[in-house]
Amino acid sequence: MAVPAREARVTQPRVRRTQEERSAGTRARLLDATVASLVEVGYAATTTTEVCARAGLSRGAQLHHFPTRADLVVHAVGHLAKRRADEVRRELPPADDAPDRLAYALDAVWASFSGPLFYAALELWVAARSDAQLRANLVRFERSVGRAMADLWCELAGPETSRAPHFQDLLELTFHVMRGMALQRILRENDTERRRLFELWKRLVSASLETPRQKDRTR
Repeated sequence: MAVPAREARVTQPRVRRTQEERSAGTRARLLDATVASLVEVGYAATTTTEVCARAGLSRGAQLHHFPTRADLVVHAVGHLAKRRADEVRRELPPADDAPDRLAYALDAVWASFSGPLFYAALELWVAARSDAQLRANLVRFERSVGRAMADLWCELAGPETSRAPHFQDLLELTFHVMRGMALQRILRENDTERRRLFELWKRLVSASLETPRQKDRTR
């Protein structure tokens, strides 16, 4: 005799999350909500009340993880920067000596100044001019992120290119160039001319960093 479906169904035990997992989930919800608010409504309107409402969490939960608004917004940008770096690493060409590896690295920098990460950070940079607490938090954050970005840049470019003279200087200069272009995009959405100049910049950087072995391969 057939067993009724409701009797044959085996109830799977519910897996309980650990306290650490629940805490990490709460932090992620707060940080994601903060980034979304910064991008959509700007720093001034990104209050802790707004973030808690977006995240569906209590004010107490927010205070437990991020005691101040400055802590919350700076950690949110760091959270987004780490996610972006992880995405870039997953898409990285596998071979260290791939001819397009440096071009890929530069494209990754360009993309980082074209999306939510840049616009969320921009809101904080502008606000930090007149907010001493935010500025202090942001300066510490920028130092740590700067080191992480330098490591990622070396990883993207590959070991041979990253040992070239002036490599770190070109990294810094690339960030300045990309930041200026990204600011211009706020007023001029058409990217045609910026893209042309960016492709020129890529060629200049590639020529500056080309090693003797790489030059021999292209002859």
